[in-house]
Amino acid sequence: MEDTPKRRRATGAYILFLIAAFTLMTVPVFTFADRVEPLVFGLPFNLFWIVLVELAAFVAILCFYFYEHGRGGSA
Repeated sequence: MEDTPKRRRATGAYILFLIAAFTLMTVPVFTFADRVEPLVFGLPFNLFWIVLVELAAFVAILCFYFYEHGRGGSA
């Protein structure tokens, strides 16, 4: 019997996240954000929406990575 630690899996949650992120950037939902006014941090609202979704994706992928692999240790 091997003495290796078990890896946690977040595959289902990651697939749901990908579907949600894709949906936020496609036509049915993006039409809500497809306007210039109001300006948010000096950016038109549609550009702010894109930046916000991309930042949320970055943070979510980091969370999935740390959940599955932890903070260090051997692979």
